[in-house]
Amino acid sequence: MRGLWILIAFSLSSVAVAGTGIDLGRIGQTYAIAEPSLLEHLYTKLKTAKENGDLSKLETVMKNRVAEYVHRPDGIDLPRSQQSRVHYYNPAVRFSQDIKDQDGNVLWPAGTMVNPLDYITLSQQWIFFNGDDPDQTTWVKQYANRQSKQIRLILTQGAVLELMKSWDKRIYFDQHGSLVKRFGITSLPTVVRQEGKQLRVESFVPEVNAHG
Repeated sequence: MRGLWILIAFSLSSVAVAGTGIDLGRIGQTYAIAEPSLLEHLYTKLKTAKENGDLSKLETVMKNRVAEYVHRPDGIDLPRSQQSRVHYYNPAVRFSQDIKDQDGNVLWPAGTMVNPLDYITLSQQWIFFNGDDPDQTTWVKQYANRQSKQIRLILTQGAVLELMKSWDKRIYFDQHGSLVKRFGITSLPTVVRQEGKQLRVESFVPEVNAHG
């Protein structure tokens, strides 16, 4: 049970949420109770925008932006590795508040330092790479095919849906480079895997084997 809660607590510290807003114009006046409500005012503006065709244009622009973002999310631009390099990442976290279970019992009081790898095992190798670099994609595909251990493919840049379709594999995307920054990755491709109670972060020079 503690393994589940430490995984949840550790995961929540990595979550990033992006939002998109629509500008309906600045509202510079307030209304008394007897006057039209703010909701009615916004409804009128939307109705007017629909009648003059502005709303349809806005919907088209937003749909195109969403489609473009899904196809090619915001990533991070990192150089290709010029030499192999290894460093280690300690995933231990210090809780700033009490961590409780569903019954309100304190599992770890505030200030406790906990290493998630004491409770869970990273059963996969995580491979970070730039999908826009043909040498990296070829190297990653060859590397993954040689491994008996389960692989998680993580793009830092590139057309993720196109590559998923081409490879017929699930591929994840590190939006805004949040994981790359956390693990201290500075060049690609890089493989992250568990080694003891730490994570081994190893960058590779993407030398392509012509024979696969």
